[in-house]
Amino acid sequence: MKKINEDEKSKVPDDEVSDKSTDTVEIIEADSGDSDIGIDSDGEDSKIVDFVQVDESIPKFVSQIDILRILSSKETFSHILVLLGVLVVFAFLSFTKSDISEKLIISLGYGFSFGYFLTANLSRFKSLNEMLRKVDSSSVFLPAIISGIFSTLIWFGIHKESYGADLHFFLSFGLLVIFVIWQFAQAWWMRIPFKEFSLRKMDKYQDEGETKLGIISNLASPIVWALFGFLIFNFISNKVTKFSQNFDDLFIFSWFLMMLIFGGITFFLLKQMHREFWYNPKVASFSAYFSIGYWGFLSYHAGVLLYSMHNDPSFTYDLVFMIITIFLVIYSLSFQALRTEARRAHLKSTNHYMGKAGNFITKENVIFYAISFTLAYGASNFFLANSDTSAIGGIRSVSQISHMIVLVSGILVILIVNYNLLTGRGLIQEGFVESMRNPKDN
Repeated sequence: MKKINEDEKSKVPDDEVSDKSTDTVEIIEADSGDSDIGIDSDGEDSKIVDFVQVDESIPKFVSQIDILRILSSKETFSHILVLLGVLVVFAFLSFTKSDISEKLIISLGYGFSFGYFLTANLSRFKSLNEMLRKVDSSSVFLPAIISGIFSTLIWFGIHKESYGADLHFFLSFGLLVIFVIWQFAQAWWMRIPFKEFSLRKMDKYQDEGETKLGIISNLASPIVWALFGFLIFNFISNKVTKFSQNFDDLFIFSWFLMMLIFGGITFFLLKQMHREFWYNPKVASFSAYFSIGYWGFLSYHAGVLLYSMHNDPSFTYDLVFMIITIFLVIYSLSFQALRTEARRAHLKSTNHYMGKAGNFITKENVIFYAISFTLAYGASNFFLANSDTSAIGGIRSVSQISHMIVLVSGILVILIVNYNLLTGRGLIQEGFVESMRNPKDN
């Protein structure tokens, strides 16, 4: 129990509401253990009052089953089929590499993205939400109509003599921007599965003692993935004659040099940030398991980047990874929505205030927002795949820049995730940049 003088504020400070668990799946509660608080009253015996009622019926963890329940439910299945159907249409159009296919991808991409975004906002109305969550195919009627209207307007707009060419260029440039921005998003969203896995592993370690697991893993992960990437490149060179001509000593040297540079920079900054806390078993285990998984993701993009420097960029690799990214984003958005609602449910009986921003994406409308965002990303991928010489030009440059953005963003994500762990456990209080500076530089 906590002893609090009568003249003190019993209200919990607002800054305690902040997420200090590095976005863990566990729901933060006001107090663990006893929720009773003793209040001294002018020297009299302490009076016990029940400050926080904890609803034990509410689960403390958002499980993966809850998330999969959203994705596989009958209410969302029809909308998932719409997403897959539109992506298949984009894929078919991109193989034709014609001007009309490019315009259709632009019209349908923007149209369905705007349509499902508007649908997500309209779902706040109870009657419309019930219609959108029907278990039969009629649930897609409203978003299909709205998307069709937007697509038609865009189609006729880009064929208008007075401003059609300018609109076409503007929308084409917009898809290019979306493609680049999504490279940042890939690095950010990809942290979710590796972070969840690392948090569960961290719970199995004690807080006492010392270990070098974090140091060894963060040092070895880029090297191990570089070796694994070399084996993959060697396999591809034996199967693809064109690539075998480029798979020489210079290519191999460039591959290992790239991974060592990125890995070395990341390790140095992490060492500056963690300092002596890197030997803490819980901190070390989280950092270790996260690095093992996340460096696999970064090595993929490093490999495709190096490949595109010596060959025409293969959007086949990007399109395969695009499908993985799309469903990862749907999973991650669902996770964030469920976690916010679960935390709000735990804090509703306390004087914590979370604000109203958490109501923007809920478990009822998350699938519509996810489809809206991912269709825009899918359209940008297939638009670039369709255009050998698009209105923007330079597909090879676009591919190289996008993968470089992922690599730089990925390193930043590794640092942010580790920083959030340290601040969440109260081990450091410096700002993000200050935590990586030498004391002599301060």
